[in-house]
Formats: sequence, C-alpha cells, structure tokens
Amino acid sequence: MELYTTPDYSVRLDLARRLADRARELTLPLFANPGAAQNKGTVSDYDPVTQADMDAERMMRDMIRTDLPDDTIIGEEFDDHIGSGTWSWTLDPIDGTRAFLAGVPVWSTLIAVSYNDTPVIGLIDHPALAQRFVGHGGKAYREDGSGTAQIRARPCKDIRDIVLGCTEPLAMFSAGERASYEMIRRTARFSRLGLDAYGYAMLASGRMDMILEALLKPCDVRALIPIVEGAGGIITGWHGESPIHGGRVVAAGDPDILEQVYPYLRRAMDS
Repeated sequence: MELYTTPDYSVRLDLARRLADRARELTLPLFANPGAAQNKGTVSDYDPVTQADMDAERMMRDMIRTDLPDDTIIGEEFDDHIGSGTWSWTLDPIDGTRAFLAGVPVWSTLIAVSYNDTPVIGLIDHPALAQRFVGHGGKAYREDGSGTAQIRARPCKDIRDIVLGCTEPLAMFSAGERASYEMIRRTARFSRLGLDAYGYAMLASGRMDMILEALLKPCDVRALIPIVEGAGGIITGWHGESPIHGGRVVAAGDPDILEQVYPYLRRAMDS
C-alpha cells in the first residue's frame, strides 16, 4: 500500500527538478572561474568549499522552506533544519568540489527526497556535461539535450568482468580498506578513478559495474540510491547494511555480484 499520496510525491519531484535547474544556473557560470576555496578540513586533510557551494545550498534551502516548510532539510554546508513532517531533503550543492576547482566536468548537484528516512527520489545533475540522472518510482532516467531515456544497469556475473570505479582510494581508504579494494581491483577487468557521483550514474547507465568508496557523508550517497536501484542495481554498506548514513559504500549494477565481493570487503580492518 502506498505510504504517501501521489500529489505529495509529485510536488517534491517537480521541486527537485526546479532546484537542480536553479543550482545549475548559479554554479555553471562559476565553473570557469570558481574563485578561492576555503579549507574546512585540516592541513593534511583538504576539504574545500567555495562560495558557489554555499550560495547554491542557501538558494535551495530557501526554495524548499518557501514551498514545503514542514520538510526537514539536511545539507552539506549548513546546519540541519528539522521539520515537523515525514519528508526530508538531503542536499549537496557541489559534489566533487575538487573536480570543480580543477576544471574537471564530473562535479554535480545531488538532491535526495526521503519519506520516513527512505530515499524515494534521487537526482544527480551534471551542469558542465549538460546531463541529469533521476531515479523515482522504481525506475531511473537520463535527461539531456536529446530528451529523456530510461536507463538500466547491465548484468555482470563474474568479478573478473567488472569495470570498477572509485574516486580516490589513497584518500578514502585506511590501510586495511585499501588492501580489500586492491584485491578486488586486481581481479576486475579494469578500473577508473576520479569520477565522484558520475561513476554511479555510469553504473546505472550500464557502462560500469561496481563502485567502491568510503568516508561518504549522507549527502554524498542518498541521491544515488533511487537512481542505482531504479536502474536495477544495488547499493549497500560493505557488510550489506543500509548506506543512507554514508561511510563505506559498495554499488553494483548486478546485485548477484555482491556475494563475490562481500568476503573481500569483510576483511577490511581499520588502521
């Protein structure tokens, strides 16, 4: 039985698209000249934030609170706004800020809408690539200048055939986690690095087969879930747990392949 009404769902899907449109209008012109970045981390753990990050999130928050004041808002740059309803938004205005600063076009805006803490709408917008990926209603879609097309992950039954992705293994993984990742990478067909959320979009599109990452925040992962699952894939923690709180995450286009990689991941030891 449906847990929410179609109008409740539809108004949030429409708003998510409008948020992405407005964020693209704000962030894309700044991509060519992003200005100085502040470091939210430490000297040895660089965690940049730009004015575009903050301006885009502030704009999205204002739009949500104007249209849906009872909804909770969880963001990357500002404190959570706890609403009185059962709907919540998780926002990452520029996922892949390092890519944004380096002129690499895979950075994105991530928007997730959850009902009772379950992501039911996910959106990845890539302004510099003029592509958008949306997951809702158990399906996933790519939207670009040629229109809208449903996307599907591809079957891959053997770990030796996977195309593996990870944004930055040396920065994301402890020594034990990196050892587990390396065992899988050496077994895979080949791997690609530095893709941020674009790797998950390519998995949902049937171009890649597995993404392994760690140190993710909720705002990094919640928008990905309806897209990966809507395309027929699966996304979990390294031990099969829910990924909604971030941390260690594995996504696979073919759910059956996870049984071949969980034993490697369970060997990971924090160092």
